Amino acid sequence: MIRKTDNYNKFKQLIKDTDNTYAFNAETSVQAITLIVDIIKDMGLNPMITEELKHGLFLLFNIEIINLPDLSNNRYILSPNHVSDLDAIILGLLHPKIMIISKSDWTNNTGLKSFLDLHYNLYGFDRSSLQSLRDLLMNSISYFTDNVDNKHYLIFNQGTISDINKNSVERISQIAYKVSNKTGVQIINVFMEQVSLNKPTRIIFDEPAIVSKGQDFRSFWLERVIKLQSSLLPPARLPKLTYRHSNNNSIEDPHFNHGFYS
Repeated sequence: MIRKTDNYNKFKQLIKDTDNTYAFNAETSVQAITLIVDIIKDMGLNPMITEELKHGLFLLFNIEIINLPDLSNNRYILSPNHVSDLDAIILGLLHPKIMIISKSDWTNNTGLKSFLDLHYNLYGFDRSSLQSLRDLLMNSISYFTDNVDNKHYLIFNQGTISDINKNSVERISQIAYKVSNKTGVQIINVFMEQVSLNKPTRIIFDEPAIVSKGQDFRSFWLERVIKLQSSLLPPARLPKLTYRHSNNNSIEDPHFNHGFYS
């Protein structure tokens, strides 16, 4: 049981203030992480130690892992859906060596830098810059080809928080496919429920796959992740999203952005 400390109640109020969407701006992201760190301290754990941070987060958000692959003896490209600003904070702790592709808003946030640098390997890029996208592809391929370490790569194919049940194929990036194609590293699709303080947050992994050149990766990814979602019993909770994140699924939507899609 999580003790309902002052820090817990403050965090719960912060989530309520964000309309339970778990979507943060530069200021509220710092507030959220600070409160999470303090809650984990209240548990008697040391959030400066990565394994204790992970233990605390898994308790706080009732994390249940289903079909976790052998991350210690393989290399994978992890391709989850994206339903909150805490997704990478949780998924990035599943193995000591995971490079997380992140929007530069997080990597440039000075209030988060010391925490993120301590526990995560983030690669920040500007989603609106074509050159930044080219650099991302080059560095992502180099990440796997420069040595033979067992390490992993995590990228949100939707490019931003969005609902896979409403996404068009145009919403989906092909970067994971391109990196896999150039390196031979298998892709593992992942479905993650939006985090919850009160209900289980289930994370289910697909089997590793190589997508052939003649196959449409975008359709493949959508179909597989929706199938993972459908396999959960009780049925998966649908995410609660902001107006902006609810209206970025198709080209005609007001908040659709092409910046990440190549």
